[in-house]
Amino acid sequence: MTLRAAYLLAPAVALLLAGCAPGTGVGTGATGGAALPSGSSLEARWERRVVTLLVAERIADACYGEGIYLAPSPYGGAVHRATEEMVAAGEDRAALDAVFAGHDFNTTTTAVESYLASRGGSVEAPASLCAVGEAEIAEGSEVGRVLTRL
Repeated sequence: MTLRAAYLLAPAVALLLAGCAPGTGVGTGATGGAALPSGSSLEARWERRVVTLLVAERIADACYGEGIYLAPSPYGGAVHRATEEMVAAGEDRAALDAVFAGHDFNTTTTAVESYLASRGGSVEAPASLCAVGEAEIAEGSEVGRVLTRL
């Protein structure tokens, strides 16, 4: 299995394993702490969008039974969606492909987990992700704008 394939499967495997783990209850709901990656470089903006989308995907995967879903998009997958959105906004596809090829996805995974934890969410406690999702939607945050409530 390639590193890219492993990265794309990791969130799904983590969520499946989390469903088997004992829950620890809803998190603290704290809004301080980790923020989405920042910076103005193409790489930083791409990673911020990928992290935003992955956070939203984790929430939607855990909370579909609570009526929280990803907002409709013509693109599937966080990496593909981030790239296509940026190309549609005028970014150079070759430059984005180079960003993807050289990206360390361990930093992305860490950013996703840190962001969720800072908001009181944990894949080990799926209900905590729903509380985070509700808060994100209510705040109209970047993550909240990627989610929808049915």
